Amino acid sequence: MKEATLKVDLLDKIEHADFNQLKEIYGLVTNYFNSNESIEEWDTLTEPQKKLISKGLEQADAGLGTPLKEVNKRLREKYGLNG
Repeated sequence: MKEATLKVDLLDKIEHADFNQLKEIYGLVTNYFNSNESIEEWDTLTEPQKKLISKGLEQADAGLGTPLKEVNKRLREKYGLNG
């Protein structure tokens, strides 16, 4: 897909999004651009935060997590979100 086609498609999706979808898109785009900063976020976390993240990763590795698609589905149903 060409750059211009991508831009037109994205703008069309944004134009037709409802308010909740627009907030979600805004959050995703903002997070994407903020994640490109040169600061290593791990180094800014406290030790308790690092321990909880490590514990979560261990649980995920052990198969104790819920797939993102399932979490998104539940949240969309609970809050009546489209998409």
